[in-house]
Amino acid sequence: MPGGRKHWDDHDVCVGWQGKVSDAAVPFEARWTEAALRRIDPELHARFQRQRALFNAALERGTLNEVAGHGAAMVRGYLAVFTAMQAACATDDAYQLGRGPKGLTIAIGPKPCCARVQELYGDAVQWFSPDELATIIELDARLKALADVKRVFPGAEINR
Repeated sequence: MPGGRKHWDDHDVCVGWQGKVSDAAVPFEARWTEAALRRIDPELHARFQRQRALFNAALERGTLNEVAGHGAAMVRGYLAVFTAMQAACATDDAYQLGRGPKGLTIAIGPKPCCARVQELYGDAVQWFSPDELATIIELDARLKALADVKRVFPGAEINR
C-alpha cells in the first residue's frame, strides 16, 4: 500500500489513478523525453514537474479527493505536453535508430516507442528494448567478446 494508507479501498483508488496517468503518458513517452519538453517549453515543463510532485504527494499521504484531483490534472498535463510538442513539430527523441551495413534498421527505446516506430516505419524497422539487446549480447559469445572490448575501450564503435 502506498505510504501510510490504512485501507485497501485507498490502495485501489491510488492504483487506479496510477494506471490512468500511465495510460495518458504513453502517447507522449512513445515520442519524446522530458528533456525534449524542457528544451521546447521550459515553463510547461516546470508546471508539469510541479503537478507530478503534487500527484506523488497525494498518492503518498493525501486524501482520496486529492489523489483523484491531482491524478486528473496529470492526465490533462500529459495531453497538454503532447499537444505542445506536436505543435512545435518536435523531433521524436524517445528512441534511437541504428542501421547496419547490409540495410538492417532497428529502433532501441522503451516499450511505449514500439507502436510509434511501427507507425512510422512499418516492418522496415524492428524495435528492441535495451534489456533485449543486453540479453542478446549475453547469449552470444562473439557479442560478449565485443562487449569486453568496449569495456576496455569505452566509446569504441564497429565501422564497416
